[in-house]
Amino acid sequence: MSGRAFGSLLSEFFDQGKRLIRAEIALAKTELRQEVTKVKAGGILVGAGGLLLFIGALLFAAFAVVLLQYVLPLWAATLIVTVAFLAIGAGIAMAGIKQLKQIHAPNQTIQTLKEDSQWASKTFQSVKSQMHGHA
Repeated sequence: MSGRAFGSLLSEFFDQGKRLIRAEIALAKTELRQEVTKVKAGGILVGAGGLLLFIGALLFAAFAVVLLQYVLPLWAATLIVTVAFLAIGAGIAMAGIKQLKQIHAPNQTIQTLKEDSQWASKTFQSVKSQMHGHA
């Protein structure tokens, strides 16, 4: 193998590597952009709904305390309403966490990066063995 052929082979190897890296970056950007769009949409809806729920909850809490104070002392009415709202809030927060866990890593990019790494390793080993075999 001539020095020129080896240089050409090495140059082609690095050119293909550059193209693969660019393609992987483009794929990762596309996958991440899709996931960010899901997060934005979900976040806006959760925020708007949360604000309205908060206002409604404050008004309902005041109503519930006023209503319960006719049958219980004011402190007991307030405690009961507070505990109820804490339990409901915890349930809603858990539902939101569950939904956020559905966001996925860029699995396709990860898989193709593994494949590209294997290809690069095999190709480099092949070039290296050809270089040593024809030195």
